[in-house]
Amino acid sequence: MRQGHALNVSANSRNENFARALDEFEKSVKISRTLDVSRLLVEADWGLCRTYGYRGDLHRAQACAQEAVEIATQAGDEWIASLTRLTMGASLMLAARYEAAEDWLNRAIAGFQECSDPFGRSAARLWLALGYFKQKQFERLAQVLPEILAACQQNGYYFLFTRPSLLGVSDERILVPLLLYARAQGWETAYVDRLLEVMNLSGVTIHPGFRLRVHTLGSFQVQRGNEAIPSNGWRRESARQLFQLLITYRHAPLDRDQVCEYLWPEADPATAQRNFKIALNTLYQVLEPERDPGSESAFILREGSTYSLRPNADLWLDADQFVDAARGARQSDAQLLQQAIDSYPGEYLPETLYETWAAEERERLASFFLESADRLAELLLQQNKYAEVIELCQRVLIQDNCWERAYRHLMTAYENLGDRGQVGRAYQRCAQVLREKLDISPAPETRELYEKLVGGG
Repeated sequence: MRQGHALNVSANSRNENFARALDEFEKSVKISRTLDVSRLLVEADWGLCRTYGYRGDLHRAQACAQEAVEIATQAGDEWIASLTRLTMGASLMLAARYEAAEDWLNRAIAGFQECSDPFGRSAARLWLALGYFKQKQFERLAQVLPEILAACQQNGYYFLFTRPSLLGVSDERILVPLLLYARAQGWETAYVDRLLEVMNLSGVTIHPGFRLRVHTLGSFQVQRGNEAIPSNGWRRESARQLFQLLITYRHAPLDRDQVCEYLWPEADPATAQRNFKIALNTLYQVLEPERDPGSESAFILREGSTYSLRPNADLWLDADQFVDAARGARQSDAQLLQQAIDSYPGEYLPETLYETWAAEERERLASFFLESADRLAELLLQQNKYAEVIELCQRVLIQDNCWERAYRHLMTAYENLGDRGQVGRAYQRCAQVLREKLDISPAPETRELYEKLVGGG
């Protein structure tokens, strides 16, 4: 049962944990019914309420909650009854069922007050505050949020804001807009600033309530929080391409005319401008479905006629993570080099292979990969790990089959394994590829190594 709770808390980053949590709680229910001890059902039902409820299955969540509350009330256990009411209220709040959520949460608050549990009361009131904020009931919000922030600061409940918790949100980003509003109102600003700093969001001024995760290596995929945007979720191909272009030029704002030239090079200026406007508006809707019309985007910054990714936007990009890992890997640290290489599953935006605007970034990232792999191959050869060298070099040659150093590492590894037939095949493959693709012969260093190995010298 405790494992089920732990899986519930970590389910924001691994959705399969929901199914595993469900299985753990169902096992506990089965044991409880076998022993015919109804009180053992309460905690399992509470866990099931969260598992179902946070996924949006409110019917099953409420059935579990009602059973748990009924058994707990009969046993005189107001505390766990209140925990269950809080969880059901949170589930309803996540589903925007605000009136029903408030009813469950207010009953939970009363129960925690009766039990003298300030933590449970603070957690339940935080959910109420989130609901007020979502409904733009700012007067009601002003009556509770300053007190909640003060109580959390006094009692050390900062984690309710900064990470997933059993009584809190499954994704801490949900609460960031609430914190930004509190900071703008001057409520416990020093504390709010510390909370944002803990989440590495100190520079954020606009936030949609989720982090955008962008995968560009090997394939293109974007996640809003825990929700992946499907291929048809972009609505227009031009919106997806515009976002890929902005990602590619994330360090250099693009003028609208530049964007039009990249994406619609054959269109006349008026048509290209119209295409751009349609693509941009669609992109806004795809990235931030709940964004108020006319408000600034949390991810795209417009300054006059230039457009770019917003600095300090809550956006994770696999390409940046890979470059950081490659730069951070010490030249003599095989483990760190391997981690860097593992974070490069394939070339940058492979579907844009023939787009000139993506070529430079693709080559830059490929260079980081090839250099890291080359250094790792050298270290593995020094450690006599020849099978690993072969596997690594074969992967390198899939990425760039003209990388001569990979052929040299292959020949050396095969020679140390006593397989001179493969030494010859590696050299012949190298010569053939270079001749067919570049119309050149292998470098003197490659020929000399081959002659040395096959000559037994």
